[in-house]
Amino acid sequence: MRTTRQVAIYCIIKEGRKGFFVLLKRSNERGGFWQPVTGGEEDFDDGDLRKSAMREIQEELGINVTEEQIMEIPYSFRFTDQKGIEHEEQCFGIILEAESRDSIKLSDEHTSIIYSTDLDYLKSLLKFEENRIGLGKFNELIAAG
Repeated sequence: MRTTRQVAIYCIIKEGRKGFFVLLKRSNERGGFWQPVTGGEEDFDDGDLRKSAMREIQEELGINVTEEQIMEIPYSFRFTDQKGIEHEEQCFGIILEAESRDSIKLSDEHTSIIYSTDLDYLKSLLKFEENRIGLGKFNELIAAG
């Protein structure tokens, strides 16, 4: 059963000295907007949002990652969904190796994927301000090394 805790996972694929940020476009039935990998905590995640993040990456991108690869971004926010239920969303990040790009298989809930080094362009695609902030915080985190 899904809880009210959510995760947003900002991904970057390292190719040489460049890092390509990844955004996904939801299907029209699911809003048709761009976002990072997102999803909800399930009961079987045992209250561990890192497990939720790993599961969502596998479900939405079709790749397996380890818990050690998941970085917690010092940013979370609250939002109310269309049913009036309040959720808290914790942001995470992950740096993927270039080989991951060839392994990505989008889930049915997404129609497109974009890889870009242009942070301002990607922020302009994001529907929600909280996601723009999360992407910026992830960029700051990886820039700090």
